[in-house]
Amino acid sequence: MRHLPRLAVGTIQPEARGEPVLWGLLAALAAADDSPVLFHSSCCFAPHDPAKTILGRSARHLDSWAMSRDAAAAALARATNDRDLAIVAGAYHDPGCTSNLNTLCEWLDLARIAIVDVGCLRQRGWAMPPAHVDALLLDRVNTAEEAAYWQTTLEALWKTPVLGWLDEARALRELCTSLPAGANPSRELGEALGARLLLNLRRDKLHALARRAAPLTVDAEDFIPRGERSGQRRFRIAVAFDQAYCGYYPETLDLLEAAGAELCDFSPLKSEALPDGADVVYFGCGHPERDPEALARNHCLKQSLRCYAAVGGRIYAEGSGLAYLCREAVFDGGRTVPMTGLLPATARWLPQAGPPEPTEVVFGASSWLVPAHVSLRGYRHTGWQIEPRGPMLTYAADPAQRLDILGRGNVIGSRILVNLAANRHLLRRFFEPYAPAVS
Repeated sequence: MRHLPRLAVGTIQPEARGEPVLWGLLAALAAADDSPVLFHSSCCFAPHDPAKTILGRSARHLDSWAMSRDAAAAALARATNDRDLAIVAGAYHDPGCTSNLNTLCEWLDLARIAIVDVGCLRQRGWAMPPAHVDALLLDRVNTAEEAAYWQTTLEALWKTPVLGWLDEARALRELCTSLPAGANPSRELGEALGARLLLNLRRDKLHALARRAAPLTVDAEDFIPRGERSGQRRFRIAVAFDQAYCGYYPETLDLLEAAGAELCDFSPLKSEALPDGADVVYFGCGHPERDPEALARNHCLKQSLRCYAAVGGRIYAEGSGLAYLCREAVFDGGRTVPMTGLLPATARWLPQAGPPEPTEVVFGASSWLVPAHVSLRGYRHTGWQIEPRGPMLTYAADPAQRLDILGRGNVIGSRILVNLAANRHLLRRFFEPYAPAVS
């Protein structure tokens, strides 16, 4: 059992944008040496990762739909130590999200801090007081006098203490809203927001709420196979990582390393060959659509991958990584770019696609990664349409999902983004011996 200070921070108004307050809170706590660790409340990739630039460490993920209660507790404990302050961020009422921040609060005994946009209160009037909220952070407050008014009013009517407030900070707020998806706020932006919030933040009250949580009970992670054995080299996983492919769950990589794997990165854009001695090649998600011609020009790496696959090497790619395994990718105006050809399919880019879709898939056939009849949950990447151009194996039992997970030999491509921290039972499959399957 561990006594880990922890709390949840989220919006309660559907129209409110809580990023400036959250980013400022992370920076303010970091400046005060409180060692915050950020967790998103869904395994669906967020458009920004403020922790990476503001805290110097990528955010982790929890998910009440994709994870069990025990898996969520283990993920929280694994990514923190006793000096950290864990912050789980999201929205308390988000009908578009399958994962539920309130459920995570119940599972993990999180105190709930709500971000309240007083600008919305000015425009829309009073709403019902939020249920099960322990404290408030006010956003878009014009003056100290207005802050005093809102604090007095909300504490009297909602019976909920106010811990602090952030002013309009229009110039900083415009920088927040202008960030494109996939870009992260600069450290300077976070520090500027943090300095303004820290002036009006009751850190002692916030810490008291975080320390109120009961000790966290976490089962021993004996599922980890510990891939390194005496007298043997470490199991080696080659991870594609560059500007085109950088979409990984940090906790998935953490788990693989905790199990004894040696992670060796390579660049699909620049590397001439795969790392020597790779036992598995792993492609995450990313943005190959930004410069697909650069990927196509790297003929040496594509040939290295084909040779690796031809002798039964294991390759797993998900999301946009699947597009790289296809024969070709097609973009606006019919522009066609050759890819590796490891899977006989065309990947068609859909620039107006919606957000990732929560998906549960049951495997109808066994592979080196997932045995038959096992189900897993993840988020389907909607930006690529897959069109078969030759024989492939579909692993999904449901015909409606036949293009979600495809394979040929020991090459597996999936449109579904899977977090191993949410599917820890699959971790052993990376390390278990598997008979080569040569196409």
